[in-house]
Amino acid sequence: MATKTGLAWREFLAAGKEGQRWEYVDGEVKFMSPMGFEHGHVVHLISGRLAWWQELADGWVSVGSGVGFTMTSGECLCPDAAAVRRERLPEALPKGPAPFPPDVAFEVISPEDLPADIERKRDIYRENGVVQVWVNPLKRSVEVIGPLYGTRTFAEDETAVIKELPGFGMLLFPLLPKRVRDEKPGVG
Repeated sequence: MATKTGLAWREFLAAGKEGQRWEYVDGEVKFMSPMGFEHGHVVHLISGRLAWWQELADGWVSVGSGVGFTMTSGECLCPDAAAVRRERLPEALPKGPAPFPPDVAFEVISPEDLPADIERKRDIYRENGVVQVWVNPLKRSVEVIGPLYGTRTFAEDETAVIKELPGFGMLLFPLLPKRVRDEKPGVG
């Protein structure tokens, strides 16, 4: 649910509460409900894979859910996970939201996400040159969108390779249980 605010962006940042999940899009504050269990599990798997990769990759820093990134147009998005080239970071890590977009943003689609909101986030990331990794647990697919390689879609049995992250790949869906289908007992 979006809440219109008369606060300036900097005033809103100062008034925000620790641990509260929100994004700032098109001049509106969008509070986000807590993650569901499946969504949280997928985010955990992505973050774990990124942490492992970061130990091996030189020159990258990854962060988990809840970190805000300021886009060039003023929006603040909080991807489920993100990676940033170390050379873009100041010597001291930012204490608040990053004052720049991430290099790669990972987003997990929830059943509650509205298609218009997903499309708007895609546009904002695209306008900021961010490589996007959209994980859809319902469709069991991963879509990678980037300015250099276009759009690539990976099915549940394929390793999603993000070429912009050297040496990074993830095979998520064998780690997730199959969804229980809407079947009636005794039918089938």
